Amino acid sequence: MNTAISSPFERFDWVGHDALEEKALSLISDGALSQGWVLAGRPGIGKATFAYRLARALLSPEAMVPGSLGIADPSAQAVRLLVQRAHPDLFVAERRFDEKKDRVETEISVDTIRELITFMTRTPALSAWRVAIVDTADDLNRNAANALLKILEEPPAKTALFLLSAQPGRLLPTIRSRCRVLSLRPVADAAVQGFLEREGVSDPSAGAARAAEGRPGRALTLAMGPGGDAVTQANAFLSRARIGDTVEKTVAALSGDDAETKWPIFVETVMAALSKAARSASDQTPLAMSPIQALAAYDAIGPLFDRADAINLDRKQTLFAAARALRRCASDLK
Repeated sequence: MNTAISSPFERFDWVGHDALEEKALSLISDGALSQGWVLAGRPGIGKATFAYRLARALLSPEAMVPGSLGIADPSAQAVRLLVQRAHPDLFVAERRFDEKKDRVETEISVDTIRELITFMTRTPALSAWRVAIVDTADDLNRNAANALLKILEEPPAKTALFLLSAQPGRLLPTIRSRCRVLSLRPVADAAVQGFLEREGVSDPSAGAARAAEGRPGRALTLAMGPGGDAVTQANAFLSRARIGDTVEKTVAALSGDDAETKWPIFVETVMAALSKAARSASDQTPLAMSPIQALAAYDAIGPLFDRADAINLDRKQTLFAAARALRRCASDLK
């Protein structure tokens, strides 16, 4: 069994989005490729993998399988450079590591987007195109988003800009209006299970495939990475906090070297469980809370998590505050 999860730029496997691939191939072959794209979908559904597939099609067309975004020649120079993220005609804008603060920045800065703009105006080095990927556009701060508009308003010829977004509705309307939006939908559980098996994951109960809710990347994280423990801790947190029990074990489990991987999965799992409970048709949900209690908890806890991520609040105190809010909503509302 594999022990490491391949990054999207290293991955050639593609799961369950054939219709989108066909649409993109048609646009490329017709010379009608939009220069600005928003690739939308929930975390782990395959947005980054799709973006790198498109990048390979534009930057290494000679290595592609005809009529497909699949790779015919992984040894081709352009493909190898893309796998290493060293291709001179590819720019990836993402949150960077702040050496002074010894952590990854919480936003994509305007300086990074200015570098992207400079890159897009240069002459291609190895191919006919220049490709930029923003991973993710949800991380752009206001100044960075406004700066990005400049390149979208007057994009140079033979350039493609792929913006990944889990929440496209929150992007600036002026950004959305200048981009073609492609939405990645959930994949069938059977397809996700097949993907896990190809990755060497032993998941006979198909638990990770079902828990991923149609997202192959999420399933892989749950099956192979620390994500499974994050989900376990999220469920334990909901059970303990609801009755006023201590959440010290959750705090300890979300600390350590893999905390940055676990935290977003933990938050997503908690919020998804509360959202599902709030939409329940039953008076008593699996969380042992009524829908109105779950909705109140969702509205109270969501801003706590958002604020913690936005300004890098101490996660221990955030968890304690979230636990108090959950307990209050579970006991006060009837």
